[in-house]
Amino acid sequence: MSAVLDTEALATRMKRNVGRYADKVPDWDAFPPSRGYPELDRAQIRYIGAGASPKIDDPGTLPADHFTLSMVQQPVGKYGASHAHEVTEAFLVIEGVLTIGWEYDGEVILARCGPKDMCLHATDRPHGFRNDGFGPVLVSIMVGKGLPKPPHYLFHPKSHESQLCRDFGAQPGHSHALSFDSSDPRHREMARHIVRYSQLKPEWHPAGFGRAIYIGEGAAPPGTFRKDLITLPRGAGVKAYARDVEEAYLVLEGCVTASWQEGGRTVEQQLGPRDLILNPPGQPRAFRNTGFTDAQFMMVVGTPARENVAFQAA
Repeated sequence: MSAVLDTEALATRMKRNVGRYADKVPDWDAFPPSRGYPELDRAQIRYIGAGASPKIDDPGTLPADHFTLSMVQQPVGKYGASHAHEVTEAFLVIEGVLTIGWEYDGEVILARCGPKDMCLHATDRPHGFRNDGFGPVLVSIMVGKGLPKPPHYLFHPKSHESQLCRDFGAQPGHSHALSFDSSDPRHREMARHIVRYSQLKPEWHPAGFGRAIYIGEGAAPPGTFRKDLITLPRGAGVKAYARDVEEAYLVLEGCVTASWQEGGRTVEQQLGPRDLILNPPGQPRAFRNTGFTDAQFMMVVGTPARENVAFQAA
């Protein structure tokens, strides 16, 4: 009887660490500085922590340690005012095309990011974003601290003319498209912080999955966490492993079966697109693909250190 109870307790703990996209309710009032400015409209969906929102008491949000993770939906024509953080902030586009601007003393470098492209905003670098596309943008946003300070706004419609804010602080003629081939140090800095999905060169692990680094060695420079894109072929999986820091799986495509093991017991949760699980430090866990198609998910690890897990095929 105790074994059954222990299994039920493990299953309950695991279920509490899952964020289901279908259960989320978008919060259109997540950012108080945007109140009263329709051009700044956007909704936040919180998974881990509150990110740049002060709503840290949301009962549906998982506790954050080395990183937060939320999603933001931005309608066509809206923008996020230029601001800066004391920590890194990562934008991973899920749907649509997002225009991102980095500001350098009145000059702005612009980059357009499509699905599965990422921009890691450097610490204290003023940046803004807007939707110049044909449909809504959905972007996953991560901040590299469990409880970050409120963002510092540089060009906000409360204090500056609306068009200047929409252009992230650039006067006419002072916005420049990002060039990856430029020798300009501003372009080179921004280029180091952008990952293009179309340019990835995945490595195939002996355990049977593909791995492409987004934040970490050889990719965007890590701060407090690392981020990898995992491609998991149908039928592939790994044996249980553990880490001494937290780790999250955010499913992008297909279905991933996540499992926790403890005392010879195993419990599972099936994750679909935009579902997430937060694996706590020390908890033995595994993943496999029992679905119809190949799956992709982001593996986020709460350390900037190189991967040290010796994955083994299940």
